[in-house]
Amino acid sequence: MSYYKLPNDPRKPINESAHSKVAAWFLGPRAENFKYLHHLFTAIAERQAHARKNVYPHDKDFITQEIQDSQTFQNEMRKVGDYTELIACLLSDHSVPFWSPRYNAHMNMDTSLPSIMGYLTTMLYNPNNVAAEASPLTTYIETTAGLELCKMLGYNVAETADQKETAWGHITCDGSVANLESLWAARNLKFYPLSLKLATIEGGLKFLVDAQMEQRTPFKIHLCTGELKLFRLCSVWELLNLTPQTILDFPSQLFIQYGITKTFLESALSPYLIQTLGKDYLEKYFQISKPGKIFVPSTKHYSWPKGAAIVGIGSQNIITVPVDNRARMDAEQLDKKLAECILPEKESERTPVYTVVAVMGSTEHGAVDPLRKILEIRAKYQKKGLSFVVHCDAAWGGYFASMIRDRPSRQDLCLDRSNFPSIVPSLSLNCYTEEQLKGFPEADSITIDPHKSGYCSYPAGGLCYRDNRMRYLVTWTSPIVFHAGDEDGSIGVYGVEGSKPGAAPVGVWLSHQVIPLNYTGYGTLLGEATFSCTKLYCHWATMTSEADKIIVVPFNMLPTESVPNPNSEEIETQKGICNSILGSENADFDPNALLQLSQIGSDLMINALAVNFKIGGKVNRDVVEANYFNHRIFTRLSVSKPTDVVGAKPLFITSSSWRADEYGACLDNFKRRLGLEGKQDLYVLVNVTMSPWPAANDFLKRIAHKFKKVALEEYKALEIRNTIKPDIHGFVIQGDTRTVHLVHLPMFNMANHRYQAILTGDLPEEVWKKYIDYRKKNPGKFFTLANCELDLLPTLIKKGHFQARIDLGIPNNPNDKPLIDAFQLSNVKSIFMKKLNSNFLDDAYPEFMPFYLYGISKEEAHIEHILRASPNIQLNSECVTLQLRKDLSQEQLRSGVVALFTEIRERSLQPLQSTDKQVTDQTQPNFRSQAFNFVPGERFRVNIYKDWNDSQDPNAQPISEGTLTLGSRVYVDFAMINEDPAPPPKDDTNEAEETPDTNEAEETPDPLGRLELARRSSARAGLYPRVPVPTTSCPSPESVEHYMGQVAAQWGDWLKQVRGDIAEGRRKTLISPEELRKI
Repeated sequence: MSYYKLPNDPRKPINESAHSKVAAWFLGPRAENFKYLHHLFTAIAERQAHARKNVYPHDKDFITQEIQDSQTFQNEMRKVGDYTELIACLLSDHSVPFWSPRYNAHMNMDTSLPSIMGYLTTMLYNPNNVAAEASPLTTYIETTAGLELCKMLGYNVAETADQKETAWGHITCDGSVANLESLWAARNLKFYPLSLKLATIEGGLKFLVDAQMEQRTPFKIHLCTGELKLFRLCSVWELLNLTPQTILDFPSQLFIQYGITKTFLESALSPYLIQTLGKDYLEKYFQISKPGKIFVPSTKHYSWPKGAAIVGIGSQNIITVPVDNRARMDAEQLDKKLAECILPEKESERTPVYTVVAVMGSTEHGAVDPLRKILEIRAKYQKKGLSFVVHCDAAWGGYFASMIRDRPSRQDLCLDRSNFPSIVPSLSLNCYTEEQLKGFPEADSITIDPHKSGYCSYPAGGLCYRDNRMRYLVTWTSPIVFHAGDEDGSIGVYGVEGSKPGAAPVGVWLSHQVIPLNYTGYGTLLGEATFSCTKLYCHWATMTSEADKIIVVPFNMLPTESVPNPNSEEIETQKGICNSILGSENADFDPNALLQLSQIGSDLMINALAVNFKIGGKVNRDVVEANYFNHRIFTRLSVSKPTDVVGAKPLFITSSSWRADEYGACLDNFKRRLGLEGKQDLYVLVNVTMSPWPAANDFLKRIAHKFKKVALEEYKALEIRNTIKPDIHGFVIQGDTRTVHLVHLPMFNMANHRYQAILTGDLPEEVWKKYIDYRKKNPGKFFTLANCELDLLPTLIKKGHFQARIDLGIPNNPNDKPLIDAFQLSNVKSIFMKKLNSNFLDDAYPEFMPFYLYGISKEEAHIEHILRASPNIQLNSECVTLQLRKDLSQEQLRSGVVALFTEIRERSLQPLQSTDKQVTDQTQPNFRSQAFNFVPGERFRVNIYKDWNDSQDPNAQPISEGTLTLGSRVYVDFAMINEDPAPPPKDDTNEAEETPDTNEAEETPDPLGRLELARRSSARAGLYPRVPVPTTSCPSPESVEHYMGQVAAQWGDWLKQVRGDIAEGRRKTLISPEELRKI
C-alpha cells in the first residue's frame, strides 16, 4: 500500500531517488523499518553482554544460577516484566505520536535511527561528560560533534595562515541553556577589559602602566573605531566597547609583549573578574550609570528574558525590536534604537550593548532575521564607538545551513531534478533565507539544536563559538572533576551544566555520520520536509473562499499580497497556481515549478495561521471571538491530559498568543487580513511540518480536509455566541415606586446579551401594587422583569414599551409561572447603555472599583458595578444610603454619576470569586471574599465623579465624597455573566477514522508478530481503569497525594489481575516466566 504515485515517464528511476535514502534514516510512521530496528536492538544487547563478560574475563559470576532460580529473584524479575509491560502499554496509548505525519505541532518528529541507536547504545554505559576521566570516549565524540556543527555553519575549524583561531562547539541540554551560556559569555566579555583595568590599578598588573614600562613597551590596544590607544588612557566607555577579537587577544598580546604567562594572568585577574566581584561592584567602581542592554526581536524565545534574569542583567534590559510583516526583525528600527544608545554627548550617559540577537528561525513563524543587515549595522556603529556581540539564535534554523553546503549550482540542480524525479521532491530555501544563512560565519556565537531540525533524541542542544577562546569566559573548575592536563580533553568545565549524559552527543555524532551535514544528507531531508510544509501552506492559502462561513488565513502572505497596494485579482491568480500545485503529482513536478514553490510560505518550515468566521454573511470583527474560535480548534487538535485518546485526533497542531504590544504593526496587518479590528492579543494556530512523509497528495488533502471539518464543527459554537436574534432579556428591578429602574442581566459571551444597560420604565397601577405587596412578603430578595415576546434589546428601548412579566429571582425555566404576567411596561428609557464586545472593553481592570450611581432621589438611589473588562462580576444594590459631604442633586441622580469605592482596589482582586460556598437561597445572593464583601448593610468610602472619564483623571476633583451603605436587596452574579452558552469542544474519543482505501486495508506480512501489540492497544483500555485527573489549576499537595494514591492502588489491582490471568493461562506477558528463566 502507498500514497505515492509513479511518474508519467516510466523510464525515470523513481525507486533510486534521494527519498530512498531518507526512508532508510527513520523507523517509519508505521514501523516499516521495524526489522532493522529489531536487529540493531539485538546487536546492542549482545554487545553490552559481551563487554561485561570480557573486560575482566577471569572474574567469576556474582549473580549465580542458584540466585536466579530462587523464588525471591523470580518475584522481583516478574515485577520488572509487569511494570515494563505497564509502562509500554501506557506510553503506546498516551504518548504523542511525533513519528506520525499527522503530527504537525511542535518542532518534533521521528528521531533518526542513527540518533536512537547512538543514544541507546551509549546509555547502557552511562558515561558522564562532566569530566574526561568519566567519559574519555564520549567527551572526544562531543568535541567532534561540536566541530562538525561549526563546520556546517561555516565557521573555520582548521588553523590557517590568515586565521589561527578556530571555532569550537559543544552539546548542551537544550537551546535555552545554550542561549543562557551565550549571554553569560557576552556579559563576561563586556566586563573583561574593566577587570584588566582594575588589576592594573589595584592588583598584580600595575607594572603594565608604570612610566618605565610605557617608555620601553607601551601597552596599546585597538579601539572599535580602529584607533590605537594606550590602555591606561582608555575611557570606561571605550573599554566597554572593544571588539570581541581585541578582548580575546589580550592574553596572547600580553604574552608576546611582556612574557606574561597564562597561569600568572589568571591568578592576577581572578580577584577582579565579574565572576568574582559581580556586575554591581564593577558598575559602581567605574561609575557606570546606564545598565547594558540586549536587543532581541519581538519573536524572541522566552529563554532570553529568563537568561537575562539569571546572569544578573535583568529582563527589563531586554529591548524588543519591532518586526516587519513577515515577523523578521526590522533592521531600521534596530538602527534607531542603537542610535539612541550613543545619542548623549557625555560617555557616562550612553548605554552599552551586550548583544544583538538575530533569530534564525523563530519558534512560531519560521522567520529569519536579516543577519546580513545586522552585521552591517554593527560595523557602522563600531566606527562610531559602539561595539557588541552578534549572537544567532538558530536553535531551529541552524541545521538548514546543510541545504547550502556542497550544493550544486541551480542549473545543475534543475537538470538533476529533471532526470531523477523523486516521489518527494526536495525544495530549496528562498533566496532571502539562503543569503542570511550565509552570514553565519560572521556571527560571534550560534545556538543550534540537534533535537530540533537535527532529528536527534532529547536532550541535545548546542552552542558554537566563532572564536574558541570565548569558551574560557565561562570556565568553572572543581578539583573532583578537573585535573591537570584536562584543558584540552575535558569539556565539562565549560558552560552552565555539570553532569550531563554522554549518550546525547553520541546520538548526535552518529546521526551526522549517517546523514551528512550537507546538501546530500540533512539538506535533502530538510528539503523534503520543506516541500511537505510548503504544500500544506498552499492548502491553508486556498482552503476557504468568499462562499465559506469560515476564513482561514496563513500568516505568511503570498508574494502578490506582500507588495504595496496588492491587487485582489493577482492574489486570486496566485491562489490558482497554488491549487494547480496541489493537483500535481510529486514525481511530475517541473523543476521551475519547484523554484517558484520555494518562494512562498515561511522562511523556515513553519506555518502560522488563524481562522475567523462569518455570521449571516458578515465577517466577525471581534478579536476575542476569533481567539475563542481558534482555541476551540486547538483543543480539538491537541492532547494535554493522560486521559486524552491520542488516536482520536485526526491531526495535531499547536498554538500561541501573539502580544499586540510586541508585534505592533505586524500583528495589525495580520488582523486586517483576517477582517479583525481591535488592539487585543491574537491567538494563532501553528503547524511545524518536519516530516517528509505527508507530501503525498492524497494524505495532505486528507489532513487539510480534517482540519476544515473540525473548524466547521466548532463554527456552530460561534453561531450560538454571535448570532443576534430576538430573545428574552432579563432585568433586576430596583426601587419601589411606579417608575422602576431595570438593570440588564448581561453576558459577555452571547451577542444578544452583550450589553450593560440601565433602564427606567413605568409599571401599571395594579401591577405596581401587586409588586409592592410581593416585596413586603419577601424582604431582602430580588425580583426580575423580562419581556414576554422575543425581541432585540435596542428595539425594546426604541419602542419605549413592551409586554413584560415579573418573577421572584431568576426563573429556572421560561415556562415557570411568573408572579405577575403579561402587562405593558411603558415609558421605557435608557439612562445608560454600553456594548460589551471586546472592542469596547479595556485591557486592564480599573484601579478602584467603580459603580454607576443613579436614582430618583437621595432616598431612592441605586448602584451597578461598571464592567470595564472581562471576565467580571455583576454587583448591584437598590436603595443605598448616602452620607456625602455635598448631597447630589436630583438631576445628577436621574442622569447618573460614577462612584469610586476608594478602599476597594479592583485590579488586585480580579477575577473576583466568592468565598461564600453555601448560598441556600438563590433569591438572596451576596458576595464575600477575604478583601471585599458585598452584602446588605456593608459600608464603603466613595468619591463621586460626574462621569467615567473624570473618575479616571488624576487631576479631576470629585463632585462629592463620603460613605455609601448597601441597601437590603443586593444582586450578585459571576456565573451567568461569564457563562459560555456553547457546548464544550466536541469530544473525538469515539469518532471513527474515515474508512481506509481498499489497498490500505490489505494485511502486510508480520513474521515477528510485533504488529499484534499495536492491534491490542484498543483493548488495553479495559485492562486497567483510568483515574480522573484533578481539574483544579493548582491542586493542593493533599489532592496530588490522594490522586497518586488512587493511581498506585489501581495499578496494583491491575497487576494482581494480570498475574492471576497469567497463572490461569488467560493472558501472556511480553516476558513470560519461562522466558525470564532462560534470560
